[in-house]
Amino acid sequence: MMKKLLTLCLALFLLLPACARADLKRGDRGEEVKNLQRMLIEMGFLNDKADGIFGKKTEAGVKALQEYWGVNTTGRIDDDDLIALYSLYFLATGEMADDGLGEDELMEICPPYCGWEGADGQSAVYCFRHQEQYLTSSEFIPESAPDKLKTLMTNRISELWERDIFAMYDEWEESLPEEEQHIAQEQRDIFEAALESYEPGLEKMLWLEAQGVDLCFELHGAESQPLEE
Repeated sequence: MMKKLLTLCLALFLLLPACARADLKRGDRGEEVKNLQRMLIEMGFLNDKADGIFGKKTEAGVKALQEYWGVNTTGRIDDDDLIALYSLYFLATGEMADDGLGEDELMEICPPYCGWEGADGQSAVYCFRHQEQYLTSSEFIPESAPDKLKTLMTNRISELWERDIFAMYDEWEESLPEEEQHIAQEQRDIFEAALESYEPGLEKMLWLEAQGVDLCFELHGAESQPLEE
């Protein structure tokens, strides 16, 4: 699983603009600093405005980010920090979501369908179709994350699963003979009615994950065929 994550993070690295790969420290000014501030603000590490001036508050925000990562709190952003920050921001917000590895590459490194693993059978395994959900899953949202970041990533997971679940219902319906398509339509209606009862938040996210993983397994998996490691 970690090999898959590293491969996907490498793809994110290749997407970063060349101008973003530069050291930033207190006293610096410019668009790079403004982009840094905007990301820190949106994820809850900085409570200030993005004015393009790397001052005391921005330095404190960078230190808060580094403390969250568990690295030395230098208050400076070097190349590696900036790559990690852009990757985290991508995972939390979905910016650059249309870029990255293609489906063929993902199919080679990811399971063919979603499912459950572990002694309790409660740990989700994500297929190549749902790697965005995997990279924004609670596995990468530790308790130390700022509330804004938790909210961003929780809402993003929910949005991704909701989108993909409806797409899977469409796929299911299209795969059935015309006289049986009402089965998928009825199940979609049940899902949609249940969806309306949930408010945004962790409970909704976990419910959508369960619905999405189970539906993906039913469509693309087989009980007699174990998931690939």
